[in-house]
Amino acid sequence: MLDPAAGEPAEQPLFEEASGFRVLLRGLGRRCPRCGERRIFERRFTLKTRCPTCDLRFEKEEGGFLGAMALNYAVAVLFWLIVMAVGIALTVPVVPVAPLLVASIGVLTVVPIWFYPRSKTIWAAIEFLVERAQPDYRPPMRRDPRAKHLE
Repeated sequence: MLDPAAGEPAEQPLFEEASGFRVLLRGLGRRCPRCGERRIFERRFTLKTRCPTCDLRFEKEEGGFLGAMALNYAVAVLFWLIVMAVGIALTVPVVPVAPLLVASIGVLTVVPIWFYPRSKTIWAAIEFLVERAQPDYRPPMRRDPRAKHLE
């Protein structure tokens, strides 16, 4: 007996599944967590709503980048603590307050501005990893254009 469905090729994923570490590295490199696309920013600080290649939605809900703001703050404070620790360690007998204050203002101004786009893409990568871990997650599939039924 002939099975008409046996001749149809099985659907294949549109993008190969990346490891969690690679997804986070893509986020650090300001790339799409799913496909690695580089053109996901409209301007330096404006992330597109969706990836132009794989159509991944970056902000899942209104206020979804609150985690990115917290991540940006944490990185800025970490850099500031390192600068303070090194500055105090190098000048321990007489700690100069004015230069440390200037360095603090510089670090807490420059680091958040520099890290802001990365914090958004890292947070998008974290959200993608959480979404991908859900039991009902389905990756985008390569479809036969001659297929009669579409979802």
